[in-house]
Amino acid sequence: MEYTIGLIVTGVFILIVTFYRMRKLKVHRRLEDQLRDNYDVAGLDVSGNTQYVSCFSHRWVMDNITKRSHSRFGVMLQEHLANNTLIAGIWIGIIVGISSMLLTFFFVQSLRAIGTVIVIFAFGLLIALGSSSPRYSENLLDAVLANEMDELNAQDFVYVKIANNTIRNAILMNVAFAILFILLAPWGDLLPGLLAQMIAYISAYLIWEPAMYLMGINVAVALIYIAGFIGVSSFACFKLGQKLLSQEEEAPVVQY
Repeated sequence: MEYTIGLIVTGVFILIVTFYRMRKLKVHRRLEDQLRDNYDVAGLDVSGNTQYVSCFSHRWVMDNITKRSHSRFGVMLQEHLANNTLIAGIWIGIIVGISSMLLTFFFVQSLRAIGTVIVIFAFGLLIALGSSSPRYSENLLDAVLANEMDELNAQDFVYVKIANNTIRNAILMNVAFAILFILLAPWGDLLPGLLAQMIAYISAYLIWEPAMYLMGINVAVALIYIAGFIGVSSFACFKLGQKLLSQEEEAPVVQY
């Protein structure tokens, strides 16, 4: 029952975070329509492959994302590292070590308190928060809204369009995951067994049996196969996660 409840709670949590992100959706869409109505945007490239630099939005991106200044604590840390590298390195090592132990302690205590369902909550939290792109997009749109229409130009439309699309894609992905969690909830208690069977199947039929066959030919080949299978699988999972969280883009063409 705990997995069923965990899936439902996680799905509802993702929906709540998503609905909160949608609070300014109409206002941001209206901004896009206003720019389209006031300026000739028919010939502009909204795919993201062209970088337009003669507009307010580009200056905001450069000041707040590309060349974002460090916080006061960040500046102090950089100065301390520059002037006292050894001492600063020791302090950072101590802080990181203590933080790691505390995080591990809290995770273990969470597992003892509510069981392995904490993994579902953690996965749902990562989905709800997502990448930083939607948050930057919201900040950009709010900054553009603070300007009068005559202070903007047609090139701002491209940034507004891409920002709205980024937020929309993040919302659609979150809603899809939330619905999936809720739909899987009735069978939540079966998930640990299915996961164990899947791991056993992969271990037995894709790793162990081929490795045993290769071991009869050459032990080194069997070890290379096991290491290669694990390495390729890990790399594939990493690239898949990277693809879901961020969109890989080619170097844009600069347009003045």
